[in-house]
Amino acid sequence: MPQEQWDFINLLIILARFIQVFGFFFAILMLVKEFPLGYTFGVFAVNLVGFFAILTGILTKALSFFGVLLADIFIITVSLGLFLRAYTIKKQREKFPPPPKPYTRCPVCGTYISPTSDYCVLMDSKSLLYFDSKEHLQAFLKSPESYRISKEINYDGVRKVCLRKEEGWIKWGQSPQEEITL
Repeated sequence: MPQEQWDFINLLIILARFIQVFGFFFAILMLVKEFPLGYTFGVFAVNLVGFFAILTGILTKALSFFGVLLADIFIITVSLGLFLRAYTIKKQREKFPPPPKPYTRCPVCGTYISPTSDYCVLMDSKSLLYFDSKEHLQAFLKSPESYRISKEINYDGVRKVCLRKEEGWIKWGQSPQEEITL
């Protein structure tokens, strides 16, 4: 094989290694952007195992050039598939509030909120407040100071509300506010 072909093959292999390094950085970015952890670690594991498998295959001459390319294509495809799945899950989670944790109480009446009930959610910049009814959400919005003092709530204004968990978040100011406040 002429030297020019070997140089081209080596260049392709080096380029594939750089793509895998980007896969590691991509996994770190997924971690920072709060993608689902299972998928994030999946991308990292696929790239790590693939990197060492290909490196071992090259050093032991067990993988041919086409074997390395096929392995790289497989690693990139699996990583991209995991990322796209994680992205759709993340976007779905952003549309709907998470169910209340066990023993979450309504800040107005103090009753426990069941994840199966028809609850309302208010998001401020720091936390989520769950209400057992729309009327209690409205009462809270009328006079949040009275509930902050009596229940030690860290409330600093409304960012989003969810009136029906099936419909998802409504950004404050982008919906008819008559429906939310009295």
